[in-house]
Amino acid sequence: MPRTRFLLTLVCLPLAGALALTGCGPGSNETGSQDSAGGDTRTVEGANGAVEVPAEPERVAVLWRPTLAAVTGLGHEVVGTMGTPGSDDQGLAPFLPADVDGGALTLVTNSPVEDDVNIEELATAEPDLIIGVDTQMGAQTEMLDSLEAIAPTVLLEWEGTGSWRGHLEEVAEVLNAQEAAEEALGAYDAAIEQARTRIEEAGVEPAETEVSLVRLQDENEIRLETPASFPGQVVDDLGLARPDSQLEAEGESDFISLSYENLEQGDGDVVFALAGSGFPGAPDTFTDGVWSNLNAVEEERIYRVDHDFWGAANHHGAHRVIEDVTAALTGEMDPAV
Repeated sequence: MPRTRFLLTLVCLPLAGALALTGCGPGSNETGSQDSAGGDTRTVEGANGAVEVPAEPERVAVLWRPTLAAVTGLGHEVVGTMGTPGSDDQGLAPFLPADVDGGALTLVTNSPVEDDVNIEELATAEPDLIIGVDTQMGAQTEMLDSLEAIAPTVLLEWEGTGSWRGHLEEVAEVLNAQEAAEEALGAYDAAIEQARTRIEEAGVEPAETEVSLVRLQDENEIRLETPASFPGQVVDDLGLARPDSQLEAEGESDFISLSYENLEQGDGDVVFALAGSGFPGAPDTFTDGVWSNLNAVEEERIYRVDHDFWGAANHHGAHRVIEDVTAALTGEMDPAV
């Protein structure tokens, strides 16, 4: 959906006495006050207004999994987060760098749903900063008093999958880690350019190659990811064309829901079938039934990819999309036929 970028700005607090705080603004390392424990603090603006936060937080809890990706990607320790108990990786793998142990995190929710926060469990994690999310549901806004009773809480706006582009920078403002965010953004841009070069060197012209993104939702439904979706945005950054049938959804949706009888709308020069933990019964190969009618299947140009990463809406997931697309278009990935 269209994204209105929410920018955090630093707010300066005057120092007591004759000293005045100077050099304030985005990226400033100045401190504005001290908390009850005597630690330096800064004041940032979130969707819930001005919040005084630790200048150097050491125990961050996050209540939105894309935020988990941003915080850990910026090099900060997370003590509590949202997860999926009982799964092999607690549903955290697409949201963590490879060198972060998700098993060491306290799960403060029973699911990734924004209103499923276990306040008591969150308190046991003893965070010194909580970063949550303000969506159209407003669930965490309603529980703000309970969150603030545990630690300073900043809520960031999330307006759909397009929010992933600015979310890293917004989190960096809260953590005073703008330099690390710039490095991460630069790494994404570099990965895009390198991938486009490799694809072109393999003899594929991106602008003339229609890439179809078909999410396998369940045994009855498929979803065609539009350019407004998270993977659609990354594919667009790579300069790849999209089938006309997938350019726009009705309303504010970023996908087109179809039954399998309409699968022909998911055809393309190359098809990526997105299957993840939400549909564990999804096929590994696509040669039977309605799939056999697709030109991409006949040409052995259909690839099965992990929707847990392709739908993650964060920079870790974006790099996975880049890697998978590049591997497929350069012949390094085996087709799913």
